[in-house]
Amino acid sequence: MNIILGPKEDRQLITGLHTVADVYCSDCGEELGWKYIKAYEETQKYKEGKCVLEKFKIIKGNG
Repeated sequence: MNIILGPKEDRQLITGLHTVADVYCSDCGEELGWKYIKAYEETQKYKEGKCVLEKFKIIKGNG
């Protein structure tokens, strides 16, 4: 799966403040989820660099 990242922005999520970037399909441009760029709380640092992809937005292709 090839993805592109949107601009970075700070979001207040349930687990605290994070800098994230939306993740998009590079083929169709559909928003698929987000990538954690920075976690401001020490207990959430493990998320940095990881992506959350919403399963219902991902479909199996023919290739």
